[in-house]
Amino acid sequence: MQKIMYAAIVSTLLATGAAYAADTKVLDHHVANMKSGDLEAVLSDYAPDAVVVTPAGMVTPNGVFVGKDTRKLFSVLTAKDNLPGNKTMETKYEALAPDTTLMRWVQFKGTPKEVSGYDVFVVRGSKIVFQTVVVNPAKK
Repeated sequence: MQKIMYAAIVSTLLATGAAYAADTKVLDHHVANMKSGDLEAVLSDYAPDAVVVTPAGMVTPNGVFVGKDTRKLFSVLTAKDNLPGNKTMETKYEALAPDTTLMRWVQFKGTPKEVSGYDVFVVRGSKIVFQTVVVNPAKK
């Protein structure tokens, strides 16, 4: 009985680890395409009904993008004016649940233009279904 329980625990841990790895793979793809400014590749990471929540006023008054509206957000974020920051972005992941990952990020690290924040992603079926973006207050 103890061997069966041990095998079940190991199996669960391995399955959970595989889910985290899948999230990281999708997020690595997302970050690489943000850095290169490849809008279509960025959008390919999202489910058709994905929800992305950004700070209000960042791109739209309410900051909420659903489904095809995500194109508007990422058109702005991958535009040439934003590419210098995207290219400097450093990221760290923290698994929160099998389908949920916290990504801490910083752009222009160590410079007066430094900007940082974190995103929470929910990834299911190798597609981002939900993302929220939080930008930390500027350092003074």
